[in-house]
Amino acid sequence: MASSLWWEDNIQLQLLDEESLQHMFPYMCKIDAESGDPAAAGRHDPITNTAITFLTCPLHLGLTEVGAMIFQAKSALVYPYNLMSERQKGFVRDCLSRREEWNIFNDTVVFRRSKGAPPILLDPTSVLVALCSKVLLPDTAAEPDASRRVALCNIILQRIQGYIPIDKPVQKQLNEWMSSSRPACIKAPRPA
Repeated sequence: MASSLWWEDNIQLQLLDEESLQHMFPYMCKIDAESGDPAAAGRHDPITNTAITFLTCPLHLGLTEVGAMIFQAKSALVYPYNLMSERQKGFVRDCLSRREEWNIFNDTVVFRRSKGAPPILLDPTSVLVALCSKVLLPDTAAEPDASRRVALCNIILQRIQGYIPIDKPVQKQLNEWMSSSRPACIKAPRPA
């Protein structure tokens, strides 16, 4: 088996952990909605499309002048450097310091993949927990009530499962997260 490259070993830990995915989701949904991709049009909403991309597209790192391309064959999904955390920017700098792992094509730094290595996919539990966290936890008091957020999360998860199956162990981990974290928005409403 071929040895992996540094960026391959560290991308999920330093660039695409659950917290980072939670911050990245809204931006990537906006890019998906604005992309006007005729193949995706009408198939799903931008949130479901983005979640499906996160769950099915292999990771492949490319760096442009404005941000990081993270998913293979999804060059429109560029995550800007100015939205990255200091840890994520440090990861990019560390990647660039390993000159033997990348080449430049059309003004883009494209990182090589290990020969014979299987595709790198994001951890489905991390993706779904990040998605549900973003949907369930309100950013402002003006957002829809808790029951609407729970319903929205369930609808999105159902749409995702209509496209790709969510394995039972992943579903179990997601259910355990939901019951253990008990975000304030999931608590039962007060009696009238």
